[in-house]
Amino acid sequence: MPPPLTLAEAVSTSNSSASQSGQPIERIRWLECFTDKENVSEFCESTDPSGNLESNSSSGHKEYQDRLRAIAFRQEGLEKAEIAEAIGRSTKFVQTWWQKDQKQVPKPPGVHDYLKTEFWRDIEIVRGFGKGLGVYEDALQSTEWVQPMADGREFKNGGGYRLKYDKEGRMRPQGNQNAKDGVVPGRLPKLDKLIQRVCVEQKIDDRVLKRPGLLWYPDGNSDAIVHRHEAWTALMSFGAPRILTIDNHPVLLRDGDLIVFGTQRHGVPKMCQDGSTFDDYGGRMSVVMFFMPTGQQASGSEPWRAIRDDGPSRKMTAMLRDSHLGSGAQIDGLLNGSKSAELKQLTDLGFDAAESAAALRATGFDLALATEALLNGSGPALLLDDRSTGCCTSRSSQIAALWARLQELQLLKKQSTQASGSAAGSAAIEDDEALAARLQHEEEGHMPSSDWEERAILELIEDLEREEGGGQAALAAQFDQYEEMLDAADAEEWDGRGDLMVREWRRQHLHIEQQEPSTCYGFGCGNQNEKAFFELLSLHSIRVLYDFRVDAEQVGSAHFKPGYLEGACKRHSIHYRYAPLGRDGAYGILKHLREDEGRNLLAELVWWARRKRTAFLGFQDDWQHDRRLAIATRLREAGHRVLHVEADGSTKEHPEHMELPDFILGEEAKLRMIEKQRLAGDLKRPQKSAVSRSTESIAQRLTRPQQEIDAGAELRKANTQAELCRIQRRLADLQRRSEDSDAKAGLGPKLMYVNKWVKAEAAKQQENIAAGLTKDGKDKSKIAAGGSPPAYAWTSSGGTAGGNPDFSSASSGDAHPPSEVTSLMVECLSCGASFPWASLASGDGQCTSCLQSLVAAEHAEALLDDSAAHRQTASSSEVAEDVSDMAKPSTSAPRWARRRLERENAGASSSSCGHG
Repeated sequence: MPPPLTLAEAVSTSNSSASQSGQPIERIRWLECFTDKENVSEFCESTDPSGNLESNSSSGHKEYQDRLRAIAFRQEGLEKAEIAEAIGRSTKFVQTWWQKDQKQVPKPPGVHDYLKTEFWRDIEIVRGFGKGLGVYEDALQSTEWVQPMADGREFKNGGGYRLKYDKEGRMRPQGNQNAKDGVVPGRLPKLDKLIQRVCVEQKIDDRVLKRPGLLWYPDGNSDAIVHRHEAWTALMSFGAPRILTIDNHPVLLRDGDLIVFGTQRHGVPKMCQDGSTFDDYGGRMSVVMFFMPTGQQASGSEPWRAIRDDGPSRKMTAMLRDSHLGSGAQIDGLLNGSKSAELKQLTDLGFDAAESAAALRATGFDLALATEALLNGSGPALLLDDRSTGCCTSRSSQIAALWARLQELQLLKKQSTQASGSAAGSAAIEDDEALAARLQHEEEGHMPSSDWEERAILELIEDLEREEGGGQAALAAQFDQYEEMLDAADAEEWDGRGDLMVREWRRQHLHIEQQEPSTCYGFGCGNQNEKAFFELLSLHSIRVLYDFRVDAEQVGSAHFKPGYLEGACKRHSIHYRYAPLGRDGAYGILKHLREDEGRNLLAELVWWARRKRTAFLGFQDDWQHDRRLAIATRLREAGHRVLHVEADGSTKEHPEHMELPDFILGEEAKLRMIEKQRLAGDLKRPQKSAVSRSTESIAQRLTRPQQEIDAGAELRKANTQAELCRIQRRLADLQRRSEDSDAKAGLGPKLMYVNKWVKAEAAKQQENIAAGLTKDGKDKSKIAAGGSPPAYAWTSSGGTAGGNPDFSSASSGDAHPPSEVTSLMVECLSCGASFPWASLASGDGQCTSCLQSLVAAEHAEALLDDSAAHRQTASSSEVAEDVSDMAKPSTSAPRWARRRLERENAGASSSSCGHG
C-alpha cells in the first residue's frame, strides 16, 4: 500500500492500524474548540503519522493552491498533461487556469485576503527529535511563567489581531502560560542544542521573534483555541503527549516530537485519558519558532514545501562580507601606523594578519603576550571576540600589563635581596656614619624606588578595577535605559490593523496618561441626514471616526447603523471602527471605561488623534445629555483636549472640571439592582399580547411579503471566529424554527442558501431539545458548579491585574467608585413599602402585615359569595344589609383588597335596586 499523501489519510490510516498492530493503544478524550464537542480517538506510538504530509484548511484552500500550482508549472515548462498528473486534476481544470496571471485568479470562499500564498507549505513531522532529554523537568523549575491575554484574528481589514474580553470588558486570559523572557540562551543547554539543530536542519534564517517562545500547558484543562499564523512554525513538544489539531485533524505529539507547518489552522484542545479527568492529565511544554520562508522556500510551483537551500543565506553572506571588509581596513591601519613593526614581526613568524592584529589589540600591543596567545591557538577566538570586546580591551590590557610589571618588580627585588645577603658575609661591617644615615632615611619614610613603584602599581590597578566595575554598572544602566526607549519607540509602531493594545509592550507604554496631549472631536448623530453629517465631518477634516454607541443597530436612523456607516465612511476615505462602550453587561459607561476594554479603546483613539483628525460618535446632538460626556471627561482628566461639535458646525471645548449628571453616575447601581432582581426571579419576561396572536393580526402578517435572509451574506458579516460561531448558531436556530408549521405558512423569515454546517447544527439543536436539554445540549436542571481553581490558574478579576498598569492614583479628576448594594430592597406587592428581600421571600413578595390583612379579605370574600348564592331566597333588604355588613372594607386590608370589596359592594347594591 503506498504511503499516505495527506494528513487526513495519515490520521485515518493510523487510527485503523492502531487496533491491528498489537501494540498498546491510548484512548484520548478531547473537546473540539468553540463547540466543546466531545471526541474519543485512539493512538498507537508505532503507527503515529510522520514525514511530509499535505494538509489544507478547506476545499477552497486546496482549490486555490491547485490553480496557482498550474500557473507555476506552466512557467517552469511543463505540458498540460504533465501538470494535470502532478496536481491530480483534470486537463480541463489546467486549461482553465494555467494561462492566467496569479492576480487574475479569484479566491474561493473561505480563503482570507491576509494569507499570503508564499507562506503555504505542507506539514513535516519528525518523531523523537529530542526524546528523553528531560527538557520539561528542567524548564519547569528554571522558568518564570506569566499569563498572557487571549486574542484572535479578524477576517477583514487585513487580518489584524483583536483582544478578547468578557461581558464586563476585562481581558480574557489564554488557556496556557508563557515564559516571561522566552527561551533564554544558556539557561537550558540541552534545549539550546536542540534549537540550534532545528535551525540548521530546517534552514531557519529569518526569525520573526528574537527568541523562541516557550508555552506551558499545566494539565488537561489548558488549551489553545484554533488559530493560524502569517509565518511558518517549527514546534517541539516536551512532557506528556498532547493533541495538536491541524485543520481539524488530531495529531498526538509525544515527548521530543517536532512538527513544522505553515498557515494551517491549528490548536491544542482540552484532553485527558478516557475514563479520567482533565485535572489529572500531565503537563506539557511547547517550544515555538516562527520564521519566514527564504530562497527556494518562497518561490516555485510548490511554495509550501520545505525545499532546502544549498548555499548560505543572504543575511549570512552580508555578515561575512562586512566582516571581511572591516578586517581589511583594520589591518591596513595597523600596517601604516605606529604599531606596524609589531604586526610585521608576527606575520613574519607565519601568523595570519587578522589574527595577529586581534592578538595585539587584546594584549595591549605587548609583542611577547601576543606571540604566546597565538602559539596557544587562541587566534581564531581572539578574532571572533575582537569586535564585541573592543570597547573594553584597553582597560583590561592595562590591568594585565600592570600585574605583569608588578611580578617583574617582585622578581627583581628577590634577586637583589639574595645578592645583598651573600655580599654581607664577605663585606666589612658598616661604619657608624653610613648606619646612621640609613636609619634616618627609613625613619623619615623614604623607601627604595622599587617599593614606591609597587605601591603606585597597586593603587593604579585598584583604580582601574574600580573604574571597570563602575563602568560596567553604568553601561548596564545605560543599556537598560536604551532598551526602555526602544520599547517605547516600538510600541508607537502600529499599522492600524486589529487592536493597538494587543501586545503587552504597548499596554505598558501607550495608555492615555502616557501619550502626549492631543485633541479629539465629539459628534452626535441626532436627526441629521447622511449628507449633512458627512459635510460636518469634512468641515473639521475628520479622517478617523470611532463609534462608541451602544445598540446602534436597533436605535436610530438607517444611515447611522454601523453596517451602513462603515461603508459610507470607506467611500469618504474615513477610517471607521464600531466599538460600543457602556453596555448593560459592563454596568454602564463609567464602569466600562475603568475596565481594560474601555481603557484600550481610548488609547487607540488618542493614538490616532496624535496623527490625524480623530472624532468619537454618540447618540444625542446635545453632548451634555449624552453618554459620550463620560468619555470626554475621562480624556480631559488624562490631559487631552476635547472639542464638542454642534449641529451648526461650531465647537465648544470640554471644561477641565465638570460634574457628571445623575443618569451617568447612577447607571451602575441601577444595572446591578436590575441584575439582582432578575436573578431573584422578580423580573418576569414580558409576555406577548393577545392582540399580536389574534386572527386579524396573523392575517395581516400573511399579507406582507415574507422576509428572506441570505445565510451566506450573514456569515460573511463575521469579523472574527467568535462572531462567525455566533452567527452560525443563530442561523441554525432560524433553520430549526423554519420547520415549524407557522414558518411553513409564511409567518417567519425564509432562510436562503443554507450550507451543510448550518443544517447539521440545526439538526443537533433539534435532537437536544427532543432529549429535554437546551438547544446547546446543556442540562436545564443543572447549574455548572465551579470548583476551586488550581494554584497556577489565573483568578484575577481583570482590570489592571489583567495586564494594564493602574493610573487611578495619578488621575487628577474625581474618581467614581462603583456603588455597592449591601442588600436587595424590594417593594411589597400590597402596601408598596420597601423591605429586604429576605423578609419578603417567605410571603411570596408580601410583608407580614399584608399577609394577615389578605387572610381577612379572603374570609370576607367567601362570606360575600355565600350571600350571593342565597340572594334569591332572601329579601332584597336583608341581602343588602348582610352584604353591607360583611363587605365593609377594613382599614388594615391592602389597597387592592379594599377596592375590590368596594366594587363588589357597589355591584350588589345595584343588583338589589334592579330587582326591587
